Amino acid sequence: MRTSIEQQTKITILCSGFGLGFYTPGLLLQAGFRRLGFDTAIHVFENVLPESARLQVDKSRKAYHDNFAVALMSQKVPQDMRNSLDPAAMEVLLNQWMAEDRRYFICLSGHWMYVLEEYRKRRNPESVQVDIVYMDSTPSPSWKNLAKHNPHFADGCVETTLFENEKNRVSHYIDIPAVEYVSFEERQSRLFVHGGGWGMGTYRDKVGQLEEAGWELDLLLYDQDQPDEQRDRIRYFRMDPQWRTWQRNEAGKHTFPPFGEVKPGEETVYRVGPDYHSLLDRTCHVQAIVSKPGGGSMTDSFATATPLIMLEPFGVHEKHNADLWERLGLGMRYETWMETYGGSAEVLENMHRRIVELRSQTPRYVESYVNSIRMQASTSGMEKGS
Repeated sequence: MRTSIEQQTKITILCSGFGLGFYTPGLLLQAGFRRLGFDTAIHVFENVLPESARLQVDKSRKAYHDNFAVALMSQKVPQDMRNSLDPAAMEVLLNQWMAEDRRYFICLSGHWMYVLEEYRKRRNPESVQVDIVYMDSTPSPSWKNLAKHNPHFADGCVETTLFENEKNRVSHYIDIPAVEYVSFEERQSRLFVHGGGWGMGTYRDKVGQLEEAGWELDLLLYDQDQPDEQRDRIRYFRMDPQWRTWQRNEAGKHTFPPFGEVKPGEETVYRVGPDYHSLLDRTCHVQAIVSKPGGGSMTDSFATATPLIMLEPFGVHEKHNADLWERLGLGMRYETWMETYGGSAEVLENMHRRIVELRSQTPRYVESYVNSIRMQASTSGMEKGS
């Protein structure tokens, strides 16, 4: 009895909790593959680190939220993640992959390549397909550090850069059909202001100026940040401060961040979206995102057709993200928008329409990946039959 390619193929998606831009896109990919009938598994890099390393990640997250200069400085410190791996946890994972005959991997973080290299050594390397998906337009720190130690890390891998700075294009995108499409005319005269998954950057400094320009705001709080009850033009939201990317739910699954509205005097009710980050239910109703230009924010921007007003970038790779988004007409640097356009909505509408137009011409990554798998299976079948 023949089995379908969907039944034969289990896709393993490798994420990292060092930033939500290397985590939530992985879960979005998982949702996309499941819609098409494919079995998937998610793994988060922090689960092959010792507990002490996860505690350090937590400390860094707080330090970077409190002081953006500290975050920027951290990128100048070279890291070799091989020394941080927990050998016992890594062995358990590799044995699991071997037992389950895992062959298809999508890797979103350079940290995972050390583990994949060991896995390929333990079996026929040609039987393992590794697809690297770069979430930034030029290499982020995890890939840069990896290249210093192993310049040939991508040999034998398929490489996809979703947002390509050098080629000045969006090559593929991660679509989120479960999120409502809202035309610009139907959107509220609001902006969503945040600092990415770790609450980094200068977003808090812009709140007063945005209010003065007449905007109502949705503002994302982090950890123990509290709403200002005197500012009635702002709605506050938060991701559950107790949640961590490396945790699993009662069913043993990784989830999107629990998300809820914060109202003074009321307990915050956090909701976990099954197919996407619930933050996107707000993103699709505002006229722009105001945030640093991380890969996760670009993914959200493109999928919901919401222009990105870009704050100071977190490193060179995010500067290149901003350059690309501006050249393509999908976003604008905050200073340009304020000083040249007076923070107007009209230019946001133009960018919204540009995203909708470009998106209609851009391949969906999940569909492209599945088509390549089916093509391989077809070719393999023909070869066996010849």
